[in-house]
Amino acid sequence: MRKLILAMCTTLDGIVTDELSWMQPDTDQSWDSFFEMLENVDLLILGNGMWKDYRDHWKKVLTNEIGFDKNEIRYARYARNTKHIVYSSTLQNTGWENASIECGDLIEFIHRIKSEPGKDIQIVGGAKFASSLINTGLVDMFRIMINPVILGKGKSLYSNLSTHYNLECFKVEHFNNGVVTLSYKQLDTEKATNR
Repeated sequence: MRKLILAMCTTLDGIVTDELSWMQPDTDQSWDSFFEMLENVDLLILGNGMWKDYRDHWKKVLTNEIGFDKNEIRYARYARNTKHIVYSSTLQNTGWENASIECGDLIEFIHRIKSEPGKDIQIVGGAKFASSLINTGLVDMFRIMINPVILGKGKSLYSNLSTHYNLECFKVEHFNNGVVTLSYKQLDTEKATNR
């Protein structure tokens, strides 16, 4: 069965606010680690809240590569060739040929895509959608890129959670931009419980 992977950047206190000045500049080292994970991913899922900005940015990179980092160009090409699903009850058209729209019961949707043939599935975001997915109890792996910043306020990835996970840390990466990436796997997907 395919694994559902949550890969997101946060501050040390779990903030994922839309204002991203707290994020450390990416390095070749951090990009290499990210691309290593993506080797086993062939489906990206997003919420409607971040879809338009995500789509427009990566289409811009594809349209005019001048001024963009080689890693951004590499990811834009990966995104162009990788299937996306936007989970939304209001979006009518994705505006990108590699993306489709899904809605309805979230748990049924996740069970269905996990049971389909293919590689793993990455949750791209945004924060509200990611939190909803955490609450399903069906996230198999958490890859949290912690920036060396404490904001004390803002949109938290972990607010309003009602599901308890037992996790095992299987990889810790220290990058030269100060970011630490912690990778956890759920010990037993069937045992994630609601509080």
